[in-house]
Amino acid sequence: MLHVNTPRQSLTNSSPIVDNEPERNVVREFGQRLMRRIALLPRPTNAVRSAIMRIRGASIGHGTSIPASTMCTWPHQLAIGKECIIQPDVFFNYDHYWTPGPSIQFGNHVFIGRGCEFNIRCQLNVGDDCLIASGVKMIDHDHGSDLGCLMRQQENNSKPISIKDNVWIGVNATILKGVTIGDGAIVAAASVVNRSIGPNEVWAGVPARMIRKRG
Repeated sequence: MLHVNTPRQSLTNSSPIVDNEPERNVVREFGQRLMRRIALLPRPTNAVRSAIMRIRGASIGHGTSIPASTMCTWPHQLAIGKECIIQPDVFFNYDHYWTPGPSIQFGNHVFIGRGCEFNIRCQLNVGDDCLIASGVKMIDHDHGSDLGCLMRQQENNSKPISIKDNVWIGVNATILKGVTIGDGAIVAAASVVNRSIGPNEVWAGVPARMIRKRG
């Protein structure tokens, strides 16, 4: 028979405390059952997540839903049109002090792939019918580089980014400040775009350069 000393007995008795393995097993099994039940609880649906974002100030069009893993620092700065598809782990980051919005705007029928990041201080406008592949980054600001000033103390320089209609941006491409991408343009995967792109042009490379015109 197993014996477990009480705390008082342990202080007055030199015999060691005997572990009660059956009781530990009961506690362990209870914890495992509890975790299994928690795992079965319904998670917030996309509709619920979208409703929460709207309550917090985001403008979300009909037929567009927000995955549970979406991150957004200032929901009132976000406006997304109707019938858009947003994959998980997208980050909408308005990287500035509180101001009236929206500063991050998407049109209708836009696809945003997994893990995209929109890091905006000034303004981002994306038109209708655009495809933004996984891992794309759009950043409308950078640090200064003056000598004699610490990097962490440099001023941020911001210029708006504008993506027109029917644009396709390939996986892991980066769009930098001040860039305008014209209607029907294509940006190849892993490109870094630091200059504006004309309508129906195809660009690729680091830094990106035009390689041809569509059609």
